[in-house]
Amino acid sequence: MKVICITNLFPDVMRPGLAPFNKQQILHLAAFHELRLIVPVPWPRYAALVLHGRKPEPLEECRGLMTVHYPPYFYTPKIMRRSYGAFYERSIAALFDRLVRTDRPDVVYATWAYPDCFAAALLAGRYDIPFVARIHGSDINEHMEYPVRKRRILDTMRWAREVVSVSAALRKRLVAEGVDAGKIHVIYNGIDRGLFRPFDRGAARRELHLDESKRIVLYAGNFEPVKGIDILIEAFGKLDTAAELHIVGDGPERRRLAGLARALPPEKKVMFHGRIPHRLMGTWLNACDVFCLPSLAEGTPNVVLEALACRTPVVAADTGGVPEVVSAGSGVLFRRGDAGALAGALTETLGRPWDRARIECPAGSWEDNARALGRLLERAARENAGASR
Repeated sequence: MKVICITNLFPDVMRPGLAPFNKQQILHLAAFHELRLIVPVPWPRYAALVLHGRKPEPLEECRGLMTVHYPPYFYTPKIMRRSYGAFYERSIAALFDRLVRTDRPDVVYATWAYPDCFAAALLAGRYDIPFVARIHGSDINEHMEYPVRKRRILDTMRWAREVVSVSAALRKRLVAEGVDAGKIHVIYNGIDRGLFRPFDRGAARRELHLDESKRIVLYAGNFEPVKGIDILIEAFGKLDTAAELHIVGDGPERRRLAGLARALPPEKKVMFHGRIPHRLMGTWLNACDVFCLPSLAEGTPNVVLEALACRTPVVAADTGGVPEVVSAGSGVLFRRGDAGALAGALTETLGRPWDRARIECPAGSWEDNARALGRLLERAARENAGASR
């Protein structure tokens, strides 16, 4: 089956660590289907690369597997956000038209509700090609707070032949907004079972040069306000249990978060490790005593699934699809945004004797994920072909 995939969430050689969950799904999908990938690049970044004699190029693992295009995406930074969908569509329209004329696809697949899916729906509709959308979490939870973007997202979901949701909670929200429940399918992200598996905690700590005698709380992810890392630092300051807090990642909140950490008493050790290669995440998740995700809003975050696959207990906010995957036997949920409740959950988790053998991850492999997605894409193409006869 021939597929055109449209998403801004895909890496290149200069940003190899971007959106590993999306990269894995698309790479595995390309193993089963003929895939052409359009990855719009914001024009400020594109222009900066061109000025330095460079351009976005696909990762080596993409070569021979699929064709990847990185067109510039023109928009007005920080203003006219309600028009970003139209800007996005116009930025890639010529490339899309050329790909359709050269080798008409059976289906168009896009990930991220707005502007990606909105623009993809417009382009697919121009040629009467079936369109399948994938929603992630923040693209619904945050963008739906703005009336114009909300209207365009809901229009997009109604235009889509099928919708892939990473959680039942996201599906429930769209259904409550009037989107047909029959077209929304919950498919959890996959897990790289080679990377994310349980192994000896002491060995993991020795590899990372961590103190084997300390209790370790780990956060890994982007440094953005919605991730609630400030709440985690506040809660860590309230802990009576002796422990260290290790924070992996980076982002616009780094300076503020570092300031919050410095304001804690000296015995409350908070260590920032920056971004790390994805291949090391399994080691970090095995090295810690508890993984913590204090987000204010989520879909079904892959890092939680990866922690569970390593049989590491999870403390997480009761938001989005998190309660669907974290059970009483695998972790503790707390009321989102409540630092006191988070401190209590961490204290409970660090003081509880966890049976790692009983911690389970509900996600399958990325191969399973790609096959399930492929079946939906094939169904959309088949139904569209039947309707046109």
